Amino acid sequence: MPRTRPSQTCLLVACVVLTASWTHARKKDLPVVRWSAATPGCEFQRGDDGRYRWRMVQNDLDMTVMVDSQELSKTNRRLYHVVGIYITLAYTGHDKFEFPGGARLEFVRHHNVIEGILDPDQFSTRMQNDVDTLVFDTEREIKKNPEKRDEKMARAREYEKEVSEFIEFLSTQTLQDAILTPGNPQVHGWVFFSTKNKWIGPWKSREDFILRVGMKDKMWEFPFSLPPVEGDLILRKREE
Repeated sequence: MPRTRPSQTCLLVACVVLTASWTHARKKDLPVVRWSAATPGCEFQRGDDGRYRWRMVQNDLDMTVMVDSQELSKTNRRLYHVVGIYITLAYTGHDKFEFPGGARLEFVRHHNVIEGILDPDQFSTRMQNDVDTLVFDTEREIKKNPEKRDEKMARAREYEKEVSEFIEFLSTQTLQDAILTPGNPQVHGWVFFSTKNKWIGPWKSREDFILRVGMKDKMWEFPFSLPPVEGDLILRKREE
């Protein structure tokens, strides 16, 4: 997966709103730093790679949230229908910064359901268990209907292949907690959120989300919509 490159540095100011925040993760409310198009230090970009980027800079932290413009349709085709978001965090200070690596996603148009990041290890174990179950069930079905052996085996092998590739991806490309320093100033990776919730249901033509990334002393909020504007379309640049 491609890495994002921060654009030109903007003013190191962001709006701080003292509101109720991520009560699932903290016993007391934290000050909220919220992305807003009208706020200095915040910017939005439509890339010719077909991805949207929301960037916010405050003090010595620079965070970019990247989402594929076709994420809603890709979610429906992806294993387990998970939502994927790419996060890049850069530290420009001279000391160190401990990044906890946690985040939550609110599905605004679906009863404001809030989902935490899918743990890569637990998610991988779950998928592998499902593969093992599928293989067992396939072998049992073949004994009952041997004439369908080739068809069922081909389907099972294809599923095994998809799961194996996804597990490998999770093990190498997901966002991790990190200690950022001048010598190691950046952390980046994918986070995935489940849509398997009875309150979420099918996607609407336009969806609203709020991504919350918890820090030690602040909650960073990125409200975004897919597409950002009704009918928005990115013309992807063809890869050479």
